[in-house]
Amino acid sequence: MKYKVLREFLNHCLHNPCTKASRYINGMLIFLIISSIAVIPLHFVPELAPNLKKILFLFDRFVVTIFSAEYLLRLWSARRPWSYVSSWWGLIDLLAVLPFYLARFGLIGSPEIFLTLRLLRMLKFGKVYGMEQYAIHCAQTEGHGSFQVLAGEEIERVVQKHPIIFLAEVALPVLLTSIGLMILVFLEGAFWGFIIAFVFFAFAGLFFVKAWLDYNYDVIYITNRRVIMQNRQIFGTTSNDVAYEAITNVIPDNRGFWQWLLGIGNITIETPSTDNLHFYHLAHPHKVMHKISENRQHIHVAKEKAKDHKKKPNRESQMYNNMEDRSRSDEKEE
Repeated sequence: MKYKVLREFLNHCLHNPCTKASRYINGMLIFLIISSIAVIPLHFVPELAPNLKKILFLFDRFVVTIFSAEYLLRLWSARRPWSYVSSWWGLIDLLAVLPFYLARFGLIGSPEIFLTLRLLRMLKFGKVYGMEQYAIHCAQTEGHGSFQVLAGEEIERVVQKHPIIFLAEVALPVLLTSIGLMILVFLEGAFWGFIIAFVFFAFAGLFFVKAWLDYNYDVIYITNRRVIMQNRQIFGTTSNDVAYEAITNVIPDNRGFWQWLLGIGNITIETPSTDNLHFYHLAHPHKVMHKISENRQHIHVAKEKAKDHKKKPNRESQMYNNMEDRSRSDEKEE
């Protein structure tokens, strides 16, 4: 019984992105991912002191231990373990630790190949942030940016930017963090070296926050009543919504070989006014267009049914009036 309760608790923490425990776990993973990738250039420094090399090895072992424990706990707590193992996210969790064990057992002879494979850990960013369920939960409960749900309104989809766009934006803060670490190592703890490194770390944090906001809060909300496009900056948010009745056309665009291959594109929502809504670098723009078109059709059908329902009582009352007129005419003839 205790194992069942523990398994359910871990499933709630590791597989449900809408819990506070899941947010703390993902925050820790973010820090470990950035740190483990940022220290890669230090391995190529030939003059690195032996004590620093030992620290790097111990740090990498610590990170791999955390990722391995995460993988095993996710596997054990999953309601369908094989589905998790064979899923895209399960493969990413495995690839995050596999290079370390391949190198430890001598299956990877070149350290450069081992360090290159460590970059696969960046794929975990897509797992940590690809959370449409989390965005829907926040929008329906505590708010997600400046967007608030209206009475009787239901959020059906939250469309984010493509994860590859997020990975590209994260590359800059990782690079700045690496430069800051290199400065600390080469200047051997000098005071002004700490100042310069701190500047690089500060810019790394700033660019990471920007990438995080762009990916999580630059979204399209598709509800049963309207479409909302939200753009979040570090200092402020803009939000535009349009009812389905006001949408005249939805145009997806994924022209280009790489856009077509990766499923990246843009979408434009045209309205009677000149201020059309544009959203760039989203995943599968044609699927988004079909979803919006389906909702527009549902609204149109519902309105037509409402019109017919209003007309129906009028026709019945007209028939009743005609019957009364006939009965009166018959009484007069008699």
